Amino acid sequence: MALHLRKRNKIIDSLKDKNSSGYDEISTKIIKISTPFIISPLINICNKMLAQGIYPERWKFSLIKPVYKSGDKSSPSNYRPISLFPVFSKIFEKVIYKSLFDHLNSNVILNEHQYGFRSKVSTENASYILLSEILTALNNKQMVGGIFCDLHKTFDYSNHAVLLDKMKFYGVSGKFYNLVKSYLDGRYQKVILSHNNCIESTWEKIKQGVPQGSILGLIFFLIYINDLPNLASIGTKILLYADDTSIIVTSPNMEKFETKIDNICGDNNWFKVNQLILNYNKTYYLQFNMKNSWDYDLKLNYQGNYIKSSSNTKFLGLIIDDSLSWKAHIDQMMSKFNTACFVIRTIQAIMSPETLRMVCFAYIHSIMSYGIIFLGRSNI
Repeated sequence: MALHLRKRNKIIDSLKDKNSSGYDEISTKIIKISTPFIISPLINICNKMLAQGIYPERWKFSLIKPVYKSGDKSSPSNYRPISLFPVFSKIFEKVIYKSLFDHLNSNVILNEHQYGFRSKVSTENASYILLSEILTALNNKQMVGGIFCDLHKTFDYSNHAVLLDKMKFYGVSGKFYNLVKSYLDGRYQKVILSHNNCIESTWEKIKQGVPQGSILGLIFFLIYINDLPNLASIGTKILLYADDTSIIVTSPNMEKFETKIDNICGDNNWFKVNQLILNYNKTYYLQFNMKNSWDYDLKLNYQGNYIKSSSNTKFLGLIIDDSLSWKAHIDQMMSKFNTACFVIRTIQAIMSPETLRMVCFAYIHSIMSYGIIFLGRSNI
């Protein structure tokens, strides 16, 4: 696939106007301004990359800026590493992404139970399937439990050899396979801490992981975990939203239910084989019960570690409880509404009605409307 002049507008224009840059200190804004002068050599380099299956070495260097998530600020594990790449790298990554995504779509390779980073599906689609499975089982008076998994640093632990093997299995071959392999091989990064003084590490080679912040990192990860839902047996459904993995198990009787749970927790070595680690501190088991339903306390053991039982957990922005009452979720909404109302009361004297309306839609309507279709059956 050669890159032609008419395609460059779609690729370069789709980049966001940002002043941030990679190690070369060239920003997106500079690229867009200078496009008429650099487009011809840029297309020539890109076409040679596709023809030879070799990714340019100079675009394999990334700066890492840690972004705080939550918890103890002194703990490195509570920061998300965001990669800053040269803008030229992002342009070429978009070309590779388009070819790879077209291959996955035309051959119907992406698993139907993966809802993350895909067009025409959303968090609400994933929530609907999950809740439908639970409600159907409860209406049929079956036992139903959910294991809500949190994978530890999935983007960082993804193994390059495993990823490339899966690429081959899904039909990526020839020069394009060599190009993907070249993209992953020989990458370097260094950490930048920008405060009063700039503190940085030395350049170090990347041995594993798909870079967060890159164009290709997302689709590489979808391929990496694409086969996980296929492990589900009858009465078991595995749903994915990026690295959020939820397993719903249903059965008409206790004996079969325990067997299915044991098969998932005892015999399933998928995480180990793919060198991914389950975060037990953020993985929860919910035993769903309605009135006159099952009352059963199950202890889950996975590879010598107990999975915590809980009465509720967060799933894609919704707080789901074991009776589907939505009480915990509505309580969280009310807390956010109180904060938003305080903000509106504070600024109403100095803001126009139009601005206040925008604030209301941003801080109240968006919270109220998300997932509202599922709250209709709330029994609180």
